Amino acid sequence: MPEPKAQLIDPQGPIDVPGLSVTGVTTATGGFVGQVQGAATGLASTTANLSVGIITATKFQGNTTGNVSGLADGTNINVGIITSTSFTGDLVGNAAGLSTTTANIKAGILSATSFAGNFTGVASGITGTPNIVVGIMTGTLKGDGSTLTGIAATNWITNNVTANSSTTTIDLSKGNVVKFTQSASTTVSFANTGTSNIVTFIRTKDDTSTERTITWPSSVKWDGGVAPLLNATKFDNDVEQFQLLTRDEGVTWYGWNTIDIEGGYGMWFWGRNELGEAFTPSIPSDRSSPTQLGTDLEWSKIYGAGGVNTGASHCGAAKEKGTLWMWGMNRDGELGQNTKASPSNAGFSSPVQVPGTNWNTVSFAYRQTLATKTDNTLWTWGADRNGNKGTNTNGVDYSSPIQIPGTWNTGYKSISQGYNATAAIKVNNQLWVWGQGQLCGDSNTASRSSPILVSGQWSQISLSASSAMGLKTDGTLWSWGSEAYGATGHSNRTDVSSPIQIPGTTWSYCLMAPFGAAAIKTDGTLWSWGDNRYGQLGLNNRTNYSSPKQIPGTNWNMIVATTASGGGLAESRLATKTDGTLWGWGMNNMGQLTAGPGMAVPNRDQRSSPVQLPGTNWISTEISARKYGVTALRPSS
Repeated sequence: MPEPKAQLIDPQGPIDVPGLSVTGVTTATGGFVGQVQGAATGLASTTANLSVGIITATKFQGNTTGNVSGLADGTNINVGIITSTSFTGDLVGNAAGLSTTTANIKAGILSATSFAGNFTGVASGITGTPNIVVGIMTGTLKGDGSTLTGIAATNWITNNVTANSSTTTIDLSKGNVVKFTQSASTTVSFANTGTSNIVTFIRTKDDTSTERTITWPSSVKWDGGVAPLLNATKFDNDVEQFQLLTRDEGVTWYGWNTIDIEGGYGMWFWGRNELGEAFTPSIPSDRSSPTQLGTDLEWSKIYGAGGVNTGASHCGAAKEKGTLWMWGMNRDGELGQNTKASPSNAGFSSPVQVPGTNWNTVSFAYRQTLATKTDNTLWTWGADRNGNKGTNTNGVDYSSPIQIPGTWNTGYKSISQGYNATAAIKVNNQLWVWGQGQLCGDSNTASRSSPILVSGQWSQISLSASSAMGLKTDGTLWSWGSEAYGATGHSNRTDVSSPIQIPGTTWSYCLMAPFGAAAIKTDGTLWSWGDNRYGQLGLNNRTNYSSPKQIPGTNWNMIVATTASGGGLAESRLATKTDGTLWGWGMNNMGQLTAGPGMAVPNRDQRSSPVQLPGTNWISTEISARKYGVTALRPSS
């Protein structure tokens, strides 16, 4: 028989009936305590407080007071006004109606399409793409802000812009710190101006000394009424910055020049002043400590940096970018002045300019010069030995630049000269060598007067008088030539006329010095091997090694070597670190380690481990060594 059903009409007092299933109208005024099963939507009209156990209803409608943290399960909640002191659970739907409450909201996953209101606490848990509209935000924002929208999104974000045509549009929605690089003169305009009310405009250095112009929008009103003049970015450390401010979303901009510094460095010399390397004409002007040449900060680059410059007694540097100034010995026309010195041991004790304004990389050797231009051409001048000029002649000297056919790499250490050979890397990473046959790398010891291809893909090359070493694009290191004293690092004393790999795959820099070598790995460690009679390996001994041995320390950046004429053994080495310090070791007979007063007696103050030289702000890539002297750049005197 059917179960009896009860209808409770206006019961007087609380009713606690576990398991009671009420299907009629419940009008109790005293409250209800217990579990509810089924649809409870009929409770929506009551104002009584409900103290219930487990709610298994699929939906709840009405106003809620008190703490509703117990609703943290997966039930959908459709409520009116929430006055509870806290909320715990997942929120689905549009939460914009929460904007009027001051209650703390502790939520799990927010999948609402928008949120309006005040927010306190850490916002790192908010992920996804919903739009967030907040009042006062006191939370901690984590991340770089790159995915924000609105005016806050583009302020102080770098916006890289390249001007390579006559017009350039700068989209401010990509950021308001504009780093502007020019390869053409251009007229500038702005897009999405409503996203940034202040713009920092940084004009970066150009690749050439050619002056580029900027025509600004007519909406820019400049301080003083005239647009500031643009410098020609003559030096690599030029600084030029403009500030633009708008109050009407780009209808009118107010502009001023905040920074305009034409850079340049001071040049320093020490060691032997054989033929004017110290800007003075005679040997008595040797320097045993760094001495600034002149007082102006007019130099931008040292040529011959990072190479061995075998036996060279001439120097080169750039003033404005792309210029080439040379001084020192000019016996065979190695200064490129279309003349030879008379008498034959004379030179220039002050810089003279080589014609042209787009020189890029220069290598020196005894009475020889090799150089690239930014247009990927290769040029040579000075003495010719064994056809090392690469002009298909032998013994023909040139006192002005002669072009070598081909398209060549202008990058760092892409060219090198030994005493009797020359090497250069083309833009396709092919290595070509000519001159002394053993260094041509093709197992043929006959001398060549035109370039010979060496198999492989190469990124760096370094020659000494009798050996060669190169770095391939895959980080492997290879050497060939004379194995005297273990110079090629193959753990033996056998000469080789084609490249043999030195163990390792993380090499980043190489230097082939007379009867020895050095190389740096990507982790900043420095390794050396070969002849060590003067302590030039920096290993705190005088022992020769035929395989790489590590010099103590890390963050090494560049190493160079001083040599005698023809690549003799009077050798010192100097190296820079990334912190701007400069270190030296080996022979110090001419003060090239800056340790001895005046012109020291031979072998005096030799050092077999690195010793720091004075100064801490050397430009780590701008140091060049030659016969017995060193030139380097620093920012100031």
